[in-house]
Amino acid sequence: MALNDNIKKLREERNLTQQQLADKLYVSRQTICRWENGSRCPDLITAKKLALELGVSMDDLVSDEDVNDIQIKYGIWRSEKIKSRLKLQEERKKVQNFLEIIGSIYMGILILGLRPEVQIPIWITIVFACVVIPLIVICLMISKRLREI
Repeated sequence: MALNDNIKKLREERNLTQQQLADKLYVSRQTICRWENGSRCPDLITAKKLALELGVSMDDLVSDEDVNDIQIKYGIWRSEKIKSRLKLQEERKKVQNFLEIIGSIYMGILILGLRPEVQIPIWITIVFACVVIPLIVICLMISKRLREI
């Protein structure tokens, strides 16, 4: 439901007329009418007063869906998805941090190799490639799973 529908529904559930609600909020009956037909919206302060007067939270007042529909649609399944997504993001961050450390070490070794008296063995590059390539693949797989969620 839209805000205007929520205002009207909540007002009617509490058996209030537009005039009675207007008197409680210190606005005109026409203002309530405009809110309910959707031609105007209450400002934030008035919306808060309106929610208090109607005995609902601001979220319930401005919600465009019925709360029961939201719980049915997104309840436990939604929270599991969020937990799964957060876990994948943490894993990806760990892999990225490890890649940064390995890359920094390798860059340091390469910089030392710029000195003429220092020779860098080829096995260092091979070990680096054997560690970094799988980590990059893992990071890409995690990113793909995150996009699917």
